Amino acid sequence: MSVVRTPWRDESGFTLVETLVSLVVLTLALVALAQIFGTGFRGIRSSESDTAALHLATSQLARAGTELPLRTGQQQGITRGALEWSVVIEPYVPRRNDGDVKSGPVGGANGLEAYWVTAEVRWQSSAFGSAQGLSLTTLKIRTAP
Repeated sequence: MSVVRTPWRDESGFTLVETLVSLVVLTLALVALAQIFGTGFRGIRSSESDTAALHLATSQLARAGTELPLRTGQQQGITRGALEWSVVIEPYVPRRNDGDVKSGPVGGANGLEAYWVTAEVRWQSSAFGSAQGLSLTTLKIRTAP
């Protein structure tokens, strides 16, 4: 004699609803991870652009007085990486304590001349992002001719 078993009550396993719920949870987790990694990669690209712009600005400041003579004027250009740069050299004008400009020559009595050197770099952060920029300024001194 054989015993007839009912498979519905004795067998355990996953139902279709449980399988679908687990797939939905897995999909949501994967979407969240993709967004996290996307944000991280955008941050890395932004950081690389910022670093390249800072390096370009400091190198342009270093050029002033060596490759680029210290005299009033402006130079500008664009790098291969689409960074627009400009260097502005202006004479230093001393001010009195009350904020008014002192009269007299810019150069000191000891034969030195001072110049403000400003390096500006501008770039587009992404195709749809806003333009960004940075500006570095330093005071450089040279002997008067």
